[in-house]
Amino acid sequence: MRARTAIVALLAATISLPLAGCFGLPAPDDIADQAEDFASQAQELADTLSNVDWDKVSRLVVRDARTGEVVRGLTDQDQIEGAFDPLSDANGLAAEPDADAEYAFELWQPETQKLGQSADDLDEVKVLEVTTYEGSPVVELEVSPIGLRLHITSRAAADSLRALAG
Repeated sequence: MRARTAIVALLAATISLPLAGCFGLPAPDDIADQAEDFASQAQELADTLSNVDWDKVSRLVVRDARTGEVVRGLTDQDQIEGAFDPLSDANGLAAEPDADAEYAFELWQPETQKLGQSADDLDEVKVLEVTTYEGSPVVELEVSPIGLRLHITSRAAADSLRALAG
């Protein structure tokens, strides 16, 4: 449930970014176009993330972002949800940091069974990837099925995820 609260907070921040004029004062038509684009992306993000059933997450894979090597794999639901808990705290949108990517955290779950599909034929799908950056409080969230990315700043979230890698 806390993970869903984090998602709602991220969506609200995503929608409000272009309206806040954080990157200067664009022309009114540009603001409307940006707001429409972000609203569309936020809707896609909300639809995709609402389909992530946190109780059905099958595993979390931690990779070294430089080498792609698997550092750790987790299947414990409480540990996985606990690692994502800090995302429900107050976080701000951020630019991609200049630092090197450190760890990539891949969240996997079984695909949804379609009509006529055998349960034996179900694959796992990566639904979310979170990347930490060396020495940075910024984390990148990518909703894998739709390729939507955003960066947030949260020292607590970055540290919580790094603790899983170690």
